[in-house]
Amino acid sequence: MGSNSNLDPSLLLEIGPDGLLRESPVIAYTEKIIEEEKLQLKKYIEENYSKIRDVERELANLNLELKLTAGSKNAAFEHLRKKIEIQNEKIKAAKAKEEQAKKVWEAAAKVVKDEEAVKQKLCEDLNQLVQESSNSQYKRLEELKRRLEALNPGRASATTAANNMPTSASLAPSTPEVKGEAANVASEGVARTAPNQNQPAAAEVEGRGKRKVLL
Repeated sequence: MGSNSNLDPSLLLEIGPDGLLRESPVIAYTEKIIEEEKLQLKKYIEENYSKIRDVERELANLNLELKLTAGSKNAAFEHLRKKIEIQNEKIKAAKAKEEQAKKVWEAAAKVVKDEEAVKQKLCEDLNQLVQESSNSQYKRLEELKRRLEALNPGRASATTAANNMPTSASLAPSTPEVKGEAANVASEGVARTAPNQNQPAAAEVEGRGKRKVLL
C-alpha cells in the first residue's frame, strides 16, 4: 500500500460505482496514440514494400529483356562495325583513284602544253620559210627586170613597170595564202614583161623594110 501512495493518481486504477475497475484516461490516451502510430507505421511499411516490389519487378523484367536482346544487339553492333570498316576501305580506294586521276590529268595537261609549243614552233618555221621564199621570188623578179631593161633600155614602159613594181615589204607574206598571191604576182610580172624580149627583133625587121622601100 505504501508503494501505491507514491504513484501518480492519474495513473491509478479507479473503481467505478458498479464496483468494477475503470481504466485511467491517461493510459487509455497513451494506448490510443501507440495504436495509431502502429497503424501508420504498418501502412508506411506496406506502401514502401509495394514500391520496392514494383522496382524489383521492373528490374527483373529489364534483366530478362537484356538477356533476350543482348545477342541480337551484339550482332547488330558487329554488323554495323563491319559496314563502317568496309566504307573506310572504299573511301581509301576512292582517294587513291582520285590521286591517280589527278596525276594522269596533270600529265595530259603537260602533253597538251608541249604539243602547243611544238605547233607554235612549226608555225614560226612556216612563216620564216614563206618569208624566205618570198624574198627569193622577189630577187628573181628583180633579176628578170634587169635583164629585160638590158635588152630594151629605151622603152619607157619598162621604166614605168619598174616604178610600179611592189616592194619586198609588200611581197613578204605572213601566211601561206600570201605566198600564193606572191607567186601569182611573179607570174603576172613575167607575163607582162616577156613580150618586151621580142620588141628589139620587131624593130629591126621594121627598119629593114623601110630601107628596102628607100632603095
